[in-house]
Parts: sequence; C-alpha cells; structure tokens
Amino acid sequence: MKHHLGGDGLHQLSSKKTLPTHHGFTLVELLVAAFITSLVVSVAGFGVIAATRANNRTEAIAARRHDLSRAFDFISNEIRMAKRINQSQIMKATDASSMSSMLTSAGLQASDWSNPVLYLEIPITSQVPNICPAGGPNAGSPPPQPATYDQVVYDIRPSTQDWLAPNSIHRYGRVPASDGSINPCSNPVASDTLVDAISEEIDTPPTCPTPGVMMGKGGFQACVQGSQVDLIMRSQISDVEIHRLSSTATSRAGTSQPSQPIPVLTATQQPGTNQIELNWQWSGALSGVTFEVNQEIPSTSQKSKIYTGSDSRNSTEMQGLAGEQHCYTVTAKVGQITSPESNKVCFTPVTVY
Repeated sequence: MKHHLGGDGLHQLSSKKTLPTHHGFTLVELLVAAFITSLVVSVAGFGVIAATRANNRTEAIAARRHDLSRAFDFISNEIRMAKRINQSQIMKATDASSMSSMLTSAGLQASDWSNPVLYLEIPITSQVPNICPAGGPNAGSPPPQPATYDQVVYDIRPSTQDWLAPNSIHRYGRVPASDGSINPCSNPVASDTLVDAISEEIDTPPTCPTPGVMMGKGGFQACVQGSQVDLIMRSQISDVEIHRLSSTATSRAGTSQPSQPIPVLTATQQPGTNQIELNWQWSGALSGVTFEVNQEIPSTSQKSKIYTGSDSRNSTEMQGLAGEQHCYTVTAKVGQITSPESNKVCFTPVTVY
C-alpha cells in the first residue's frame, strides 16, 4: 500500500536542515600543545645560553692570554734595562735561601716579598734632585734611597679572593711612567699584582744549564746566567688548557756583574755606648782612592757626610734621640769615578747615663 504525503507533510520535510558540527580542543590536546611549545622554547633557550657561555669562555681565554703576554713583555723589558739581576752589591743569589739573604743585604724588608723569583736593579736615567719638587711625591724631602736606581722584586704567591686561582705574580718597586721613565722621588709599591691565573704545576720541567741558577716554581720560573734570563711563564687559562710562554731576555748593560768594585762595610756598636766602629774593604785600586762615609737617619731623611779620607776605618758617635735609627754607607772615589754605595749598616742610639 502506498502512502501519499499531503502538502503539510512535504512542508515539514523541506523545513528540516542539517546543521554543521563544530569541534573544540580537548584538555589533553591543550596540554600536549603547551608541552611541545615549552619544549621548543627550552631547547632554544639552552642553545642561546650555551652559545653565550661559549662566547664568554672564548673571550675570557683570549683575555688571559693577552694579560699573560703583556706581563711577560713587561718583565722581559725590565730585565733588559737592569744593571744587576738576582745580585746585590755584595751578594749573589744561588738558591731560595740565599735569595732572601741577598734581598736583605740590598736593604729590603721580608714583608716586601713572598717567594722571590727575580731581583732587578734598574738605573734611573732622569736627573735626581737633591730635594723633591712641590706638587709631587715626597715634596720638600730628599728622594727615597736608593735614588739612582730602582729595586724591583718579582715573586709568586697564592691568589687572593680578588684574583684568579691558583697563583699570581706580584711586583715590588717604583711604578714606571707610561714612557718607561722612573721618578726618583716616587715611593716603591709593595705587593702590586701584575698578573693572575698562574698555574701551580708545569707540564715539562725547564732546564737550566750550569752555571745558570733556577729560581721560582710552577708557572713562574727564571734561569739566570749572568746578564741572561730564560723566562718561563704558564697560565692556567682554563680547566684543561695551559698557555705557555718562554723566551730569553738579556740585560743591555751586557753583564749583571758590576764592572766597578764596591766597598763592603762592616760595623759594630760598643756595648752600652753610642760609639760606632766602621771598617770597610775595597778591592779596587788603592793609589789615589778617597773614601766617603755617609750617615742617614731614615725617619727624618737626613743624610750627611761624616768622613772623607784614604783610611779604611772610622769611628763615630751617634747623636740623636734614643730609638732613632742611624744608617751608614761608604763610597770610593778614584779620579772622577765614584763607586756605587756599599751595603748599608744601621744602629739605634741608647740612653747613656
């Protein structure tokens, strides 16, 4: 049997339409998308950080190499200017113990160094005034002694918290001007850090043929053979990399041995008195020689001549306040040539009743 739809039925069928279906994101899909996004951002971030760290490391290594090279060149240049190397007027350093004794004989204090490697006496080429000019260091006073040359000590010691481990090289001495000149009125600077990150160990022990004398340790060593110095420096520029510098520097004076004899002074203070007995030895020519004894009071920078003559001894009495140190030196003059000053001996006056 056939069924026929009337007009109303057709109208109802034609009025029904199919609506489009819209699907949203589920919570799982959002979480997955967020995870992927954060993963991509993290990977990119780690890449940027790694690249930045690598760049900083490269710059730090380059900076350390540059600092070591500058320090190496600076020390080498001072070696070339030195008139004496690891030697005072009366002593020569042959090991660590004699190095300390030699520095003491040169008038330096034990607080001025730690593990000394090099001692240099560098001539001051500028004119030395009798009184330091106004507006500068030690104005109105005589230049600090020695005034005609600078005493420089290089030593190695553990780095402090302000400097890169493990070791640093320190310098004692007057600070040169930008043109390399030295102001005789300036005071020496102690414990001045020259360069840090000096290695503790050295991969290949350096050689020092006889009669050379090796001084120093680890990444800072020097083989001294008269006027020639084989300088060895090693920088711990990273955990796995050591920067190596080695070279030979020679004093332009041609020898670190003084070409001119120097008096050697000994002295004693009579017990319970202020009487000083001075005696000196002279290995130079005796004919026509004139000796000059100078007295200096370091606390007041007063220096005076107390004897001139051909004898090799003199007796003097200290005049001054008790506890005020008096120091004595001797020079020898032959013709127009005057020797460098002898070693310095110092005494302190006592109260005599």
